[in-house]
Amino acid sequence: MTRVAFLGLGAMGAPMARRILAAGFPLTVWNRRPDRARAIAGATIASSPREAAAAADVVCTMLSDPAALQAVADGPDGLVAGLSPGKIWLDFSTVTPEASRRAAEKAREKGADFCDVPVAGSVKPATDGTLKLLAGGDEAVLAKAKPVLGAVSAETLHFGEVGQGSAMKLVNNLMYGVTLAAFGEALALAKQLGLPEKETTEWLLSIPAVSPYLKAKMDFLAQGGEPAAFQLSLMEKDLRLAVEAGGGPAAAAIVDAARGDYERARKAGLGEKDFAHVLAFLSG
Repeated sequence: MTRVAFLGLGAMGAPMARRILAAGFPLTVWNRRPDRARAIAGATIASSPREAAAAADVVCTMLSDPAALQAVADGPDGLVAGLSPGKIWLDFSTVTPEASRRAAEKAREKGADFCDVPVAGSVKPATDGTLKLLAGGDEAVLAKAKPVLGAVSAETLHFGEVGQGSAMKLVNNLMYGVTLAAFGEALALAKQLGLPEKETTEWLLSIPAVSPYLKAKMDFLAQGGEPAAFQLSLMEKDLRLAVEAGGGPAAAAIVDAARGDYERARKAGLGEKDFAHVLAFLSG
């Protein structure tokens, strides 16, 4: 049976790790906070990323950003030190294409394979195993890893070589983040111009420019906006990565402006709230 390691047991990583365990794979886990590793009942707890990787055929990571990925990968106790020929490293994190390519090179130096497979979906799909994966890497490696990928997702979409999955994830989250910020600013402008709130909101939610997802987020806020499916601070981070990948603020001006909206909301204390709260923050 394929042995799996899972590193990074936050809001998304923990339910994904449990899906892998429930599918019958022997699972080793590691997390910077040991209490989160202990919460994965039935898994073996590793003392370091290196130990976790050494114990597995397939190594999975779900980390917050490129810096966290590098910190877990590098050094004498990093996961790369535990890689060896034939192992597969699957990174579910949202990072830059460059970060994915750097990780792939480190894996190649150890004779291992790497694929970037960031997720489309939030906590409930992670719990239900219905995530979609936006994949970059060798199709043969993805095929070999299919049983593990299938334990956490309903579909794997291949976008090309290593880094292209991470690229697609940034483009994907750009659309969600910018759309919610734009709608929040539209509501703020309507309020400033003296338009009636109820009628304005109903009208805007009815027009073709507004996606069903935005309406779902408005309903979510109306019901209290808890718990967070995707933290506002993480959306700010993803938009920052998109700006960096796109060539900087001058080349990605609209995205950078939206990132600024999320930054202001985070500084107002909403960082751990669902990113839908940017709507309430901007519209007052």
